[in-house]
Amino acid sequence: MNYGASTCFRSRPRALVLKEKAPSYVLHHAQRPVQHIAHAQPAAFIPPQINEIVEPAAQTMAANMRRLPVTIPTMPRSPEVATAFVGPTIEEASRYPKDAPTIILLHGFDSSCMEWRRLYPLLAAAAPTYALDLVGWGFTDCSLFQSDPSLVIRPEDKTAHLRAFLEAHTDRERPVVLVGASLGGAKALDFAHTYPQLVRGVVLIDGQGFIDGIGRMSSAPRWLLWLGVRVLQSVPLRQAANKASRWMAYFDKERFATEDAMRIGRLHTHLPGWLDANIAFMRSGGYAISSKISQIQQDVLVLWGRNDEILDPSYASRFQDTLPHSRLVWVEQCGHCAHLEQPQLAAKYILDFVKGLALSTAVPDPTTALSSAIAGGSGAVSS
Repeated sequence: MNYGASTCFRSRPRALVLKEKAPSYVLHHAQRPVQHIAHAQPAAFIPPQINEIVEPAAQTMAANMRRLPVTIPTMPRSPEVATAFVGPTIEEASRYPKDAPTIILLHGFDSSCMEWRRLYPLLAAAAPTYALDLVGWGFTDCSLFQSDPSLVIRPEDKTAHLRAFLEAHTDRERPVVLVGASLGGAKALDFAHTYPQLVRGVVLIDGQGFIDGIGRMSSAPRWLLWLGVRVLQSVPLRQAANKASRWMAYFDKERFATEDAMRIGRLHTHLPGWLDANIAFMRSGGYAISSKISQIQQDVLVLWGRNDEILDPSYASRFQDTLPHSRLVWVEQCGHCAHLEQPQLAAKYILDFVKGLALSTAVPDPTTALSSAIAGGSGAVSS
């Protein structure tokens, strides 16, 4: 197949112009293996159903996933949550060239960091990259919500969780680039709006941002939410959804909508508290950021599958028209998940975008910005 991409520009700020000379991390790391990726046995918190999964990339992600404690100050009693991610230690991150940013990968709804299994190693070869599961989703410990069903997970709690993760477990001297897929796009934009001094750039992969909230379900009785979420865990529904994805999630439907993909997508649902954590998020009403999008001042790369059947491609043009500093790249012959269907092409455009950010004017010292944000509360800046 003749895969490719085309680009459209709303504006051409300096940060988005691709220069000829690449930063040192692009030159030195793009073709090197990722040193911190091992091939060990999965951690004990990974459900045993991992043994049913065939795809090597998924097995590698599971083998390199770990949990570290992160305190979420916006939640009642400021719980310390065992946070799941794939990424380097601070010491391992220090081995990357100094001009390489920290890249944070944020997955979509009812998914996990396994969603990044094909894109992660391509980006991690060039820059310290973290595929992260924020509170309530993925493989991050959700037993807290099983023990206290009254808890609610608000979007601001996920934002606080990400900020605390950056503070505790990444190199604070590096600027941050957020990459969000589907609903992960709303997470990325919300964080960039709340902490503009911490984020250098944002990448949206068929991102969600203009659909506010989850509607009436947020006020539904708990038993009805329980029933709805419980159905998501069932094998028949996952199989039906996977079959439906032959017509929705992918362009190359026969190649990617496999039984193994269903098992990978369902793996995190075997964790204790998964159901309660999903209910806790639904009760919050979900993300409502459409009014903030025009206020995003960072450079944004919008990657959009030309054949997306989950989010209408018209949203891509709407992002381009609304974001002050954006570049739209159409990924041809691609559905909703360019990071899964065309990871090589997605990596190329993301690294080109990051290269442009590195070659543009310097940003404020992120160490100072992070300390200031933590000392000053939410750190939100109105436009």
